[in-house]
Amino acid sequence: MKIGLLKYKNSLNIGDNIQTLAVAQHVEHTDHFVERDFLHQYEGQECVVVMNGWFTQEPEQWPPSDRVIPLFFGFHLVPEAAEAYRKHWKYLKKFEPIGCRDSGTADIIRSWSVEAYVSGCATMTFDERKTTPETQKVVLVDLDKRLFNRKERADYTKVSHALPFLGLSNETKLSIARDLLSYYRNSATLVITSRIHCALPCFAMGIPTLYCGETSYRTDLINIIGLPQVNLSKYRRAVLSKLPFVTPNFGRKKREMTSNLKQRLIELGVAVKAT
Repeated sequence: MKIGLLKYKNSLNIGDNIQTLAVAQHVEHTDHFVERDFLHQYEGQECVVVMNGWFTQEPEQWPPSDRVIPLFFGFHLVPEAAEAYRKHWKYLKKFEPIGCRDSGTADIIRSWSVEAYVSGCATMTFDERKTTPETQKVVLVDLDKRLFNRKERADYTKVSHALPFLGLSNETKLSIARDLLSYYRNSATLVITSRIHCALPCFAMGIPTLYCGETSYRTDLINIIGLPQVNLSKYRRAVLSKLPFVTPNFGRKKREMTSNLKQRLIELGVAVKAT
């Protein structure tokens, strides 16, 4: 069976493309790319598409084309979009169980008498890096340096997951996402970020990471893996030594999530990479 991966012409968040790479790492090859927000328009070859991500940009465009065979893993809804999807509960029922990124989404879908479970997100399954950089490099991702101690922050590196404009090709976006992941893996000793899809892959790669962004049920999954959260407004000019970094240690959970995703792919006839 062919496999299609998601692309995102409406998105300025490179974290979406990181989610695509998280799925791509588990399959032998990619046959197609399909637009997340316009799955109903897909007219290519029949293919399996892993629905890992935020499905609320264009809820009126649901359900997908009948040439898309959905595999629900890491699926996320917000309450504002739930009514649009509830109208198509029979479609979800056809493809249950629905693997959800978070318990809030799973609760919404269960309320429609559709089987759902918390699968986590594919970005939690990146391999742990084999070596740690010898020189300390603190990376701030979409955070203001002024939140941190004046004497320390001069050495911090700032990165953003916000793309400069719409219209970049899918290939360009994937290249940027790969380069960012490579940079974190090879250079970062500590990461502090407001972006959930920076925090999750960095922690999965074994990088001590702090999440400082918005908190809601959509971010509850970080508790599954023990990724620390902080509200930086409670720290006046935060000092690095006072922040609650921990060494990532969720190998067993990662293996469970990876095994679940691969098994579901295999059941649909998709070739997966050997573990």
